[in-house]
Amino acid sequence: KMKVIVLAAGWGSRLKPLTDDRPKCMVEVNGKSIIERQLNVMRSCGICDKDITIVAGYRNDVLWKRFQDTEINFVVNEEFETTNMVCSLMCAKSLIEQGEDVIVSYGDIIYGEQVFRKILNALDDISVIVDDGWYTYWAKRCENPLDDAETLMFDADGYLTEIGQKTTKLANVQAQYIGLMRFRGAGRKALLDLSAEAKRRSEHGEKLWRTDRTYAKMYMTDLLQGLIDEGHKLRAVHIQRGWFEIDNLKDLEVVEDEL
Repeated sequence: KMKVIVLAAGWGSRLKPLTDDRPKCMVEVNGKSIIERQLNVMRSCGICDKDITIVAGYRNDVLWKRFQDTEINFVVNEEFETTNMVCSLMCAKSLIEQGEDVIVSYGDIIYGEQVFRKILNALDDISVIVDDGWYTYWAKRCENPLDDAETLMFDADGYLTEIGQKTTKLANVQAQYIGLMRFRGAGRKALLDLSAEAKRRSEHGEKLWRTDRTYAKMYMTDLLQGLIDEGHKLRAVHIQRGWFEIDNLKDLEVVEDEL
């Protein structure tokens, strides 16, 4: 049993004017939207529409209208303007509580079957896709890759030790996070428990793990770092490229050229 949650509530302000009338995930890459490319990969790997949930937000009407004739499920983050990824994920909390394995995917990334099958075959309680070939890609996206890249380090056993922190040292970026992960068994409980703890801390004015952000503004990497700091094992699942992130117009130019 497998469920997929796609986080697609964001506005995508850096992709304006393409996002003036549609959510970020509906931006087209060479004539086909980001979300349609994701769904095609999931389907080709055996995931049924009824097992896919999209967490929508900005212009969710456009997204719903496009897929209303499918069995895809929709949840809306009504507070998408003031919250971030973790809050969007927790809009689908009831789905995570059901007891089935959950794959979480950002809604602004494109990946091929080979990448998705990697996360499908991951057996650890918490698994995170990481790209070892990130540097050449980042060099095309920005003048200095370290201006945008974040730390990602793992130990000799292949478990993450740090993720999502700013750095000026290339040695602290052993690979790069892409926004695709899986939670199984105890990993699902750890995810839910840590999210609840982050919410409690914020309500009491307490600092979270390695960030000054509050629960409402938490990135997924903040949550993953919190899991690491609380002693949970997060397996780094390695890939060599095979994916793209569309965060701004330059990214769109790069991916359209490479595809």
